[in-house]
Amino acid sequence: MRPKWKLYSALGLMVFFLIGLTIEILTRKNVANKKTILTMETTYVELPNGLSNHTIDEFYQGMSLALDASILLEICIFVLSLSDTKLTPSSKAFLLVIVIFWTATISALSFLYIFPVPTITFLLTSFFLIGEWHQNQLLTNSD
Repeated sequence: MRPKWKLYSALGLMVFFLIGLTIEILTRKNVANKKTILTMETTYVELPNGLSNHTIDEFYQGMSLALDASILLEICIFVLSLSDTKLTPSSKAFLLVIVIFWTATISALSFLYIFPVPTITFLLTSFFLIGEWHQNQLLTNSD
């Protein structure tokens, strides 16, 4: 059995991101500039057919919770692919490609909209997973 340090490192980074995002969601209103929060809580989102029934703050909260849920789902898929011994190597490789795509996408979105720590976290996760996928492909092709 070969070591799976890349997979466990990637899993650890995903859990780190999940914990960090959850803390951010729970403490985001604890800022010195309360004017920004007040503006977000009183400004309604403008949609093409008029104003929404939801404020910018509610949209932000919803999108943060949706990202939290998607991270948790990806972690579950990842853990299942690691622990399920009945999955074929090609099925595991396919699930790994899905997780690689997802982590690379979150890294790009973090670069555009959030800040460097999430970007670096998921960029490293993607690199670990790509390395693991590549190593699996080499082992599969050598058999």
